[in-house]
Formats: sequence, C-alpha cells, structure tokens
Amino acid sequence: MDNDHHLQLWDQVLLRVLDIRLRRVEAGEFHLPYVLPASSFIFCTHGSGELWLDEEIWLADGFYLLHAGKGRSLKVNTEKGMELYFIFYKAVLPQNSLREFHILMQTDSPFDHMWGISPAEPLELLSLAQQMLEGWHTNKSPIGKLLIKGMFMQFLHHALKDKQYWKAAKPSVAEQVVRYLSQHYRGQVSIERLAQQLNYSPQYISRKFKEQTCYSPLDYVIKLRMHRAQEMLLATNASLQEIATYVGYTDVVYFNRIFKKNMGVAPGMFRAQLEAGQRGVSDHAIKKLNPSLVMKLIQRYHIDDNENHYQYTEDGEFDMLNHYKKMTTMLSLCVMLLLVACGTSQGGSQAAGSSQAPNEQQNKTVSTPAIQPDDGLPQETKTVSTTFGEVEIPVHPQRVAAISYLGTVLALDVKPIAAEEFLMSSPYLEGMLDGVVDVGNSLEKLLEVEPDLIISHVTDQETYDKYKQIAPTVVMPYNAFESVEAEMDYFGKVLGKEEESRKWKEQFQEQIASAKQQVQEAVSENETVSVMQEFDGLVYLFGSKSGRGGRIMYEQLEMNPPAAVPEKMLQESYAEFSLELLPEYMGDYLVLTSESSLEQLQADPIWGILPPIKEGRVYLWNESSSWYRDPIAMLNQINDLADWLAAAAKANL
Repeated sequence: MDNDHHLQLWDQVLLRVLDIRLRRVEAGEFHLPYVLPASSFIFCTHGSGELWLDEEIWLADGFYLLHAGKGRSLKVNTEKGMELYFIFYKAVLPQNSLREFHILMQTDSPFDHMWGISPAEPLELLSLAQQMLEGWHTNKSPIGKLLIKGMFMQFLHHALKDKQYWKAAKPSVAEQVVRYLSQHYRGQVSIERLAQQLNYSPQYISRKFKEQTCYSPLDYVIKLRMHRAQEMLLATNASLQEIATYVGYTDVVYFNRIFKKNMGVAPGMFRAQLEAGQRGVSDHAIKKLNPSLVMKLIQRYHIDDNENHYQYTEDGEFDMLNHYKKMTTMLSLCVMLLLVACGTSQGGSQAAGSSQAPNEQQNKTVSTPAIQPDDGLPQETKTVSTTFGEVEIPVHPQRVAAISYLGTVLALDVKPIAAEEFLMSSPYLEGMLDGVVDVGNSLEKLLEVEPDLIISHVTDQETYDKYKQIAPTVVMPYNAFESVEAEMDYFGKVLGKEEESRKWKEQFQEQIASAKQQVQEAVSENETVSVMQEFDGLVYLFGSKSGRGGRIMYEQLEMNPPAAVPEKMLQESYAEFSLELLPEYMGDYLVLTSESSLEQLQADPIWGILPPIKEGRVYLWNESSSWYRDPIAMLNQINDLADWLAAAAKANL
C-alpha cells in the first residue's frame, strides 16, 4: 500500500490512547522479550542501544522513534542504558466507513507496521511526550483524556510527517550491517562478504560499525549467537547440541567453551541457575555481554481485544509461571518451524567463533515435496505469476481457500472450502456457500481446513509469508485487473478452469451487448453519468476500476462521466472530494450509494438542488449491494442498472 492510503486510514480511524509509560532500561538484565499489548510508539529520548521487534532490528542513538503493532515481541539491548516512552493506542475503523478502507485495513494496516526514524524535531516530540505522561497520571477526568488525545494527535502529526521525509532515506552503514547480520548470523560471516553485500570497503564497514556499536562485526555475530542461545536455554527444553547447531556451531564442545568465555558460566550451568530461579548470571558475564531485555522494566499487561479490559499489573502481581509456560511453548514451536524451514546451519566462519566450515547449501532454495491430495498420490504442479513472483501450485487444486476473489472462484464452478465473512456476506452469493468455512483472518482456522491453494489480495510480505507456510498462495492485489474478463482469464488458468472461463465470458458478452443496446436506444450520447457514494457529510467519486456501478457504467455500458471530473480521479479506486464541487461533478444521471432515502436527499439543502436528485434520475442502493463487483455480482447488477437507466431516460423525455 502506498503512503497516501496509509494516511487516509490514519485520518479515518477513531484513535484512543490506552496508556503512557516512561521507563529506563538498565544493562545487565536477562528476561524473555516483552509482547506489546497494543499498537505502540516507543520513543527513545536518552542513551543508545538496539531495539528488536521480532527479528527486525533498529539502532537507536539519542532521540529515536519506533512504531510497532500489537503482539510484536520487543527486546532492548543496551550497553549504557536507555530512557524510553511507551505510548500505547488503539485505532478502530468505524463500521460505516467505505468498504475500501476495511479492505485496506485487512491487507496492509499501518497500525501493525514496524518502522523507525530519527525525528527531525525531537524536542517537540519530547515536550508532547512529557505533557502526555504528566496528564495521564494526574488527570483522569474526561476533559483530561481529551487533552491527552489532542496532544497525541500532534505527536502523531510530527511522527508521520517525519516518516514521509525519511521513507526514501538510506539506513546508516551500521544499521545496514546490523540488519544483515541479524538475518545471517547463523551462517558464514566475514568482513569480505559484508563488503561485497553492502558495496563498501571492509575497512570502512569496520570503522563505521564500531563507532556506533562499540563492536567489530564479527564480535557482534558472537553476541547475536550468545543472545539467541540464552533465549533458547531459558525458554525451550532443547539439548545443548541442538541449540549449538541452531545458532551456528556444530561442535558442541566449542560452543560450550565460547559460551562460557562470554557469559562466565557454561550453558548447562546457565540453564540450571535459571531453573533454580536465579535470574542473574555472574558479574563477568554481565560485563562481557550486558544483555538488557525490556520484559522486566515495564509493567505487565493483560492482552485483550476488548479495550475495556486493557489493564496492567505491577510486577508482583504478574503470573510469571503462566507467562513462562506460554512463552516456552511459543518459542519451542518457532524453533521447530525455523529448523524445518531453514535447515540446519553448519556453522559460521572461524573469525566468528565457529570451529567447522559452513553449510554451502544454506542460502539455496529448499525444494518441497509435491502437494498430496486425499488419495495420497503426488499432485502435478504448474507455475503461475503473482504479485510475489512465480509460485508453484497444483495443476488442479482440490481444496481452495478463497480469502479473496470468492465470487470469481465460484463463477469458475469451483466450490472453495474456506473464505472470509466480508465476501461471504455478498447478497449475490446467497445459496452458494453451503459448507464454506469462514476463516476470517485466523491462520489457525485456515490451517485446520488444510487448503492446497490459497487465493488472496494481501500486499504485505509478512502476511504472505505466513500464508505460504500453510499452502501455495496466489496473490493478486485489489484492482489488479483491467477488466472482469481479464480477471476470469487469470483465475481460469490458476484453477485449471479455462473452459469454464471461456463459457462465462461468452455469456457475459451476450448480456452486455443486450444491455448496451437497451441503453443506447434510450440515452443520448451526450448525456453523462456520475457514480458516487455519500456518508457522514463526505462524498466519494468512483471510476471504471470500482464497484458501486462504476465498472458497469463506464467500462461495460460505455457511458461518459461529466467532462469536469479530472481523469486522475477516475483512475483511482475512489476519490474523496469537497461538497462544493458536487454540482460541477454531477452528471445527467446519478448512481448513488447511500443510506438515505430519495425523500431525505431531496429535502437536503445541498443534495436537493442537484438535477438528478430533484428530478428523480438517481439509482439508489446501499453499500452491502453496490460494493461487490465480482463476476457473479456484475451479472446480477448489469440488467438492473441498464433497466433503470433506460427507464429514467424515457421518463425525462
């Protein structure tokens, strides 16, 4: 999704500040990562260190602003300590918002995104953070909360403005190195390879990296390996050999020696101390590593989708045992999946502390076995082009999860096993969905139905990566096709239903030809049609790529929009415009999505003076019918719209 769409969503949602905290992160502590209970801004105002969100890393030095979504796992590693403001918020999209906004929220929500910037006006942000923190703890009245919300909107404005500025900025050399090493520390690492990857000289990389982190790149690799080993010793029952192999050492004796050198105790003793309830390790280990993770330093939160149950407890009230068990299970599962997906690393370079040569196959694609249908025989596969490149899928998929393009799949005479409620609520699909499971956005439900193909329009890499671990996934974004015929052609090939696609297009063309003739006999070629939606004092314009009748009117029936409407607006999925331009953009006929009746619109001082409203040349429908523009919906809509247009034209004679 582009940045403008993200900003539109920020403008549409209802925002609520949930909590504001200030914490100093001290070095020398080791705890499990902290799971963020809500979307968050994390503002570093003092000190320096590493901010880890899941497996992504940002280097903070002085003022630094990080954004993360709910459920992200946060770790903070610092040598000197850091001061962090935590601002937790919730964003809710009103139910009556455009369905396009709901689709955008599903496919690429900005409130889940991770990003970090060095703010252009850090003191402005600091002043706002300080005022919000003070107000949060001193004034809990409704007027006080309203004041905090106002300051949060100012904070947000500064943050998003800076994010736009920094979007194209290249990360520093140190940050590039850290991000590369965080992804490749288990394999072979050398200064020469880093230089080749990042296109800098080895000497320049070493100097710049050490200036910001106080480590050489290869010492940093050891640090990453030791951190991961500590986490696995704490949170899993894996053997020392399994942990050593996973972090990059096939020689467990060498792993034991290097762990003791850096931590001050052998890995077995480290685990025993933790199991005995000794959360600290020796002074020697602290001096060598200084791992400081944020789990201990902030208050613990109960995570609940219901914002009324959002709450925190003080350290003494937190059920650490229960949390530990849940985290242990989760991390064990993650380790298992990683081992299966990535294979076993055969160690790093000698300089990085490995005693054995690396596995040369580590970065090669791992071929997966052919998908097995119910009869247990290997299934033929083919390659199709998608948004995320070439994907190998079954030639004849049997268990299709139509997370998107549900109507298209059904039009090709394929009964999917799963879909999501948003598309299943289409009135045009009534009676066609018996046995189709609503999986929503739940990966667990999707996994349970065991699809052999997933169809989606998600655009963010993270969601796609999760889908493709379940089954081969075909992704085509919303509005990817120039016409409904092109959409049917593409998915006919994907699903092995080329003949069904051809027959549907023949039927569709016959219906279009009949409807077009009906309209041309009644409507003058100089007359125009506008396609709009109104709600809550806002007006949106739709073109030939849209539902709401836009594709039918402009693409299929070849009607013309008003000449005053800019071509760019018609190329967008939707375009918001000012009410002052309503008369200028109004055609001779109007297709309008609205919850208002014609009588209510005629009584409105703005809408009531417009000729199509005043004279009844308006086709009124609600969004639950007008939004859908899949092949099945269009077959149902074309005749209705053509009949209305012809009748309205004749009544106007």
